[in-house]
Amino acid sequence: MTELTSGLLSWFIKHGRKNLPWQSSPPNGYHVWLSEVMLQQTQVKTVIDYFNNFIKKFPDITSLANSSEDDVLAAWAGLGYYSRARNLHKTAQITLSLYGGIFPKTYSEVIALPGIGKSTAGAILSLTFNQPHAILDGNVKRVLARYHRVEGHYSSSGVMNELWRLAELHTPKKQNAEYTQAIMDIGATVCTPRKPNCQSCPISKNCDAFIHNQQDIYPNKKPRKIKPERNIVFLIYKNEKGEIYLKKRPSQGIWGGLWSFAECSENKAEIQEKIVIHNPKAKIVESLAKFKHTFSHYTLWINPIIVSSPGLFDNYYKTNNITLGVPAPVKKIIHSLDLINHH
Repeated sequence: MTELTSGLLSWFIKHGRKNLPWQSSPPNGYHVWLSEVMLQQTQVKTVIDYFNNFIKKFPDITSLANSSEDDVLAAWAGLGYYSRARNLHKTAQITLSLYGGIFPKTYSEVIALPGIGKSTAGAILSLTFNQPHAILDGNVKRVLARYHRVEGHYSSSGVMNELWRLAELHTPKKQNAEYTQAIMDIGATVCTPRKPNCQSCPISKNCDAFIHNQQDIYPNKKPRKIKPERNIVFLIYKNEKGEIYLKKRPSQGIWGGLWSFAECSENKAEIQEKIVIHNPKAKIVESLAKFKHTFSHYTLWINPIIVSSPGLFDNYYKTNNITLGVPAPVKKIIHSLDLINHH
């Protein structure tokens, strides 16, 4: 057992997080898997409410497998990275058909499931079954990159290979579940991205970045790229009942499988053409304020245009009663329309 491992295990007894809603004794494989998928791109404080609401709606793998994709996406709406929700649904269906709704126990079975990579598989098997698998989520990368002063950024495969080697080096054969939770917790609560609390850290005395006073330098930052920008128009068709038109987006691409407004470029001829195709009687009423929505890899400028669309009722919904999964900017527009309707 390395000094890092024994230091974290001792620290965990007193300081580790043991009351998160997905932690139970004995561990529940469904809860662990769901939380790990939710935590892939999202912080614990955000995930807690989503997790609690999700298991109220889908209390076990069978209920999740038997639900519709729309219901799953509606419960996920706002968490982002929607392929996670679609993969969660697919995995539940596979688990029900192949394993009778009980989460599998071997690495080869778990890694083969949609949306589960090497680190997520390791975390599920470690936290649920105490199996000795290494993990490498964002917190663990940061702890190891500082402790060993690993040069370079995670986007390089050489850096990732080195971090995996170190993750495996420190992973103990026994007390694996405690260690896995401990290294995630130390990253989340002590070895934080900014202003790490090195004075409270049980492993700082052997941490290379701390010894050299270089905590701000490690992990090395990714070389900055300027984010590209895109512009789109949302066509908000409203019928005479004040209902709005929503359509389901394709599974692939941004907001896959969610419900959204009709969309086109800012080209005036294309806008007019789209409107006429949708409803020959439709007319532009007004343009709402343009606003931006930021993704990790680009910025999207959204120009919402309200269009009067009389005589059509299929796929039109009341603004105050939409239970479909919609992207965050669509939700924002619907909320503002709802406020307008009630004044």
